[in-house]
Amino acid sequence: MYKLIKAVGDALVNRIARSLPGWQGAVVEKTFPARASYRPTPPANAAMLTRALVARLTLPVHFQPYHIYSLCNVHVTWDGAVFNNFRLFEPSIVRRSFLSRFQDTLLLRQWVGEKVKVSGTEIAVCHNQWSTENYYHWLIDSLPRLLVLRSLYPGMKLLLPRVSALHPVPEFIATSARLLGFTDHLPLNPRQILSAQTVILPDLTAASLTQRPELVRQVRQELLKALCLEPGRAFRRVYAARAAGFPRNLLNEPEVEAWLQQEGFEKVYFEHLTLLEQVRLMQETEVLLAVHGANMTNLLFLPDTARVVEIHNREYSDPCYLRLASCLGLEFYICPCQGVDARLGNQSDVIVDMVLLKDVTTLALAGTRKVST
Repeated sequence: MYKLIKAVGDALVNRIARSLPGWQGAVVEKTFPARASYRPTPPANAAMLTRALVARLTLPVHFQPYHIYSLCNVHVTWDGAVFNNFRLFEPSIVRRSFLSRFQDTLLLRQWVGEKVKVSGTEIAVCHNQWSTENYYHWLIDSLPRLLVLRSLYPGMKLLLPRVSALHPVPEFIATSARLLGFTDHLPLNPRQILSAQTVILPDLTAASLTQRPELVRQVRQELLKALCLEPGRAFRRVYAARAAGFPRNLLNEPEVEAWLQQEGFEKVYFEHLTLLEQVRLMQETEVLLAVHGANMTNLLFLPDTARVVEIHNREYSDPCYLRLASCLGLEFYICPCQGVDARLGNQSDVIVDMVLLKDVTTLALAGTRKVST
């Protein structure tokens, strides 16, 4: 019965939302111009890969102008969706396809349910539906937005996501926001809706899964400086393992680990480390090897001479980490592997080709060249 009532309610709210005119009343506080497109640097082991794969990995990255918006008398969900009555502010949604997630009875919670009111002060929203818990999307999507926000509104009160009423804001989110100068936080959990007189919302600075090189480099520089970390001797070889319960497991991981241990790699679970511990570890790392996933975001903190090896599903893996490495001028190596369940796409477990992994890793350990952007 509940499902039936909710389905009817969702359909009614959806119909009302679609019949309303587009959002009105948003003020563009500042517009930042587009920048020239660029083509990511090919993998350092491109000669081992097919031309089709290299071409797909190195498609040009294009950029559009982005803005800082000011919105009055609005409501905000814990994951950054801004709405008023039955209208969603589209720039607050990670992709247009996500609009349907919010055009339902969730929008009724502005009148019923648990509300948090902020009056007499402006509050900023710099995260979206992908950056509430995800390490990559927070560091690479949201932190550049904080830099943009800071250019007009330094030290502003910042809305931050809590994954539940019982858990605090993720440590890496609260710490990195503080390091960039935002110490005044308002945590919001999924049961709550923020009601605010004024919300400041910076756009994404680049399309999702791409990066503005100058902004990610600034994020890196500022976090290292704020943490008082200076590059030292890079001597560690790190294998970033995936914790139990995560997708993209290596089905022959014992064989992979045995060989990596023989080559001097240490196994690390980044999920068990604080942001400072992760950054400090990366500053001491000469080779980072990982399966495609958010833990690879830590290549942001590697020394300039470090190398990166990514194990990914040859059919589905997104080149976001190759792009990130290209922004930073790091040598990047690809070890494409076979997924075991095409129905799961990029979430499928994979089987590592040990011959290929040994060849790719041996090349990375030697360091074939130094790339630049």
